[in-house]
Amino acid sequence: MKQIKKYLTAKWCAILSALLGMLGYAACGDKDKEDPYGPCLYGQPYAHFKVDGSVINEEGAPVKDVKVYVRDNYGDTTKTDPNGKFTFNSNDIMPYRNLWVIAEDPSGVYAADSVNVTTKFEGGNGDWYEGSYSTTHDFTLKKKPAESEETENTEETETPSDSETPSTTEE
Repeated sequence: MKQIKKYLTAKWCAILSALLGMLGYAACGDKDKEDPYGPCLYGQPYAHFKVDGSVINEEGAPVKDVKVYVRDNYGDTTKTDPNGKFTFNSNDIMPYRNLWVIAEDPSGVYAADSVNVTTKFEGGNGDWYEGSYSTTHDFTLKKKPAESEETENTEETETPSDSETPSTTEE
């Protein structure tokens, strides 16, 4: 009797899992057809977000290969081209009110810069699609302060005064 009960329980679980799996797949559109409303996120609100601009240094020269990303956006990044231009596009971003856009120099020459973008998504359809938002922002990166050679040299060349000199006595 116990074996029959185990067998029926296992079969029931398998059937229930299959039904729930089919229900989840049926909730999304056809993968071969493009969905005009964007990606299927299983009932999660989403929006389109685009930021473009340029990254220059303090002298006004473009900085290439700077990593530009939106914090907390699943790791999507872009890099600046040789002219310092970038475009960050996200089609499945959560519709946050504030987004941090960050520009980081992977070479370590320049300090990172960021901007807090207050969004106002427009054009949503009332369902899960909240709309889109686009902005332009230019970053000016400053060089990281280098350790001063003067401080290193003065520390090495300073001699202690007589009162600071340790006394050595020979016996």
